Formats: sequence, C-alpha cells, structure tokens
Amino acid sequence: MKKWVIGTILAVSSLQSIAGDHYLSGKLSNIASSSSSLLIMMDKGVPDNCAGVSYNWMRVKKEDTVMVSMVMSMWLSGKKDLTVYTSALTNGVCYIYSIDPVFNQ
Repeated sequence: MKKWVIGTILAVSSLQSIAGDHYLSGKLSNIASSSSSLLIMMDKGVPDNCAGVSYNWMRVKKEDTVMVSMVMSMWLSGKKDLTVYTSALTNGVCYIYSIDPVFNQ
C-alpha cells in the first residue's frame, strides 16, 4: 500500500512539474486575421511550447467559431484578461486549443 501511495504522489508531482509549458495567462494585446484563422497576441508573449513563433502571434483556427467569437467579444468589450492553452509549435505556427477568459467583478 505504501509503495502505491508513494508512486501516486511521485506521478502527480512529476505531472505538475511539466504543467505550464502549454499555457499562459495575461492580457490580449492585439488581434489580426487571415483567411484561415484569427491571430492573437498577448502582452506576456507566448507559452514555452510556442517559443520562436513569428512576432508572438498565436492562431485560433476559423473552424473553432466559439473561440473566435469569444476573442472578438472580449476585444470589443475591452475585457482582455485571459489564459490560452496551446498545442506544440507546428511548422512555425502556434495553435490555441482553448481560451479561458478572466472576468474580474
């Protein structure tokens, strides 16, 4: 039983130590668009797994209409605090797979 508990603790702690390279919290600082995606830039740069992406632009695919709508509404309303979750850099592009807006009351 003790070995199982120790193993579980080690497994969980090792997962926590690698968490964070795929997400970043900050403020939305700029947006742009292309024919295939909405591009966003944050004031704190990009998550570690997207280091090296051109000009710190991260992309939301146009198929992800809920995220595109959320970013647009945040931009227009001036509520720009958010956390983005990204996939690893692919062919020089950083894709966002989830956005968590922070709405301070």
